[in-house]
Amino acid sequence: RWESVAQLNIGFEMRFLDNWTLNLDLYNRLTSDMKIRPPLPEYIGNDAPTANVGSLNNRGLDLEFGYDNYVSKDFNFSIKGNASFVRNEILLLGNESGYMRGAGWGPQGLEITRISEGLPIGYLFGYQTDGVFQNMDEVYAHTNAEGDTIQPLAVPGDFRFKDINGDGVIDSDDRTMIGNPTPDWTAGITLDMRFKNWDLNVFGQGIFGNDIFNATRRYDLPTSNMTSEALNRWTGENSTNEHPRLTFEDANRNIARSSDYYVKDGSFFRIKSLQIGYNFRPAKLNAVGIERCRIYYNGTNLLTFTKYDGFDPEIGAGFGIDRGIYPQARVNSVGLRITLK
Repeated sequence: RWESVAQLNIGFEMRFLDNWTLNLDLYNRLTSDMKIRPPLPEYIGNDAPTANVGSLNNRGLDLEFGYDNYVSKDFNFSIKGNASFVRNEILLLGNESGYMRGAGWGPQGLEITRISEGLPIGYLFGYQTDGVFQNMDEVYAHTNAEGDTIQPLAVPGDFRFKDINGDGVIDSDDRTMIGNPTPDWTAGITLDMRFKNWDLNVFGQGIFGNDIFNATRRYDLPTSNMTSEALNRWTGENSTNEHPRLTFEDANRNIARSSDYYVKDGSFFRIKSLQIGYNFRPAKLNAVGIERCRIYYNGTNLLTFTKYDGFDPEIGAGFGIDRGIYPQARVNSVGLRITLK
């Protein structure tokens, strides 16, 4: 059957100081009987049937605002914007484990996202790092309660991985939430302006508070090209505490683990479009049989403000996973529009 939704909304709309408008909506949305395929033991030998067993909670706010000002017949402008905040949580999956596997990475299908009860949907999943070993003394000092070295295959330049469950061994049970691809805020803003025969329109958009798993670096291809980030690799004691050494033999699995090393801040703000135009005066056009004439410049994806070091923070495919999809192109164009009488 179809899933069911119960939602509570509290909001208001107002106009004040003649020129301002403000709309605010607070919501709490509960989705029940979600259609999922709960995982079955492999000895069953078949896929699980679709079942109505999951529930999800989304809560947040939607905000819209605007400002219009007609200054004179020669000049007016307006600003309109919106912002959305959201928090989501999986309440129930209906299976014994309380989680479901998410997206994979590489030919081995390394698990990099997971859906778990009590956590955001599709969170990034893997190991947490705790810096880079600078010398062998640090490797030997990373021990369990019995005094045994936790990472016996590590050498200087390798990652120190956190023992999340405290059992003195670094294994798959130490994987945990390392990022959240769902943004805290999504926002957009539009500026329209007219001054005499000139007009200007600017649209910007952005998302803030989200994480991206940069999967453009294939851990299974050690001889492939790398970005300039490789220049910051560990080359000796105290050279860096962020990037591991580069080696063909990765016994410590610095690169071959899904870890927070690949998780980057995906927040960005982009000037999505900008158009500026000039309208020639009708009095000068009538003599040559032209009713209207406008020349304009239009730019798309002109500027992006972000700390993300991948190709494009506005990744084209995959929820929170950058798989190297071709980035959005910057386009500049000039046009002329003529209307004859």
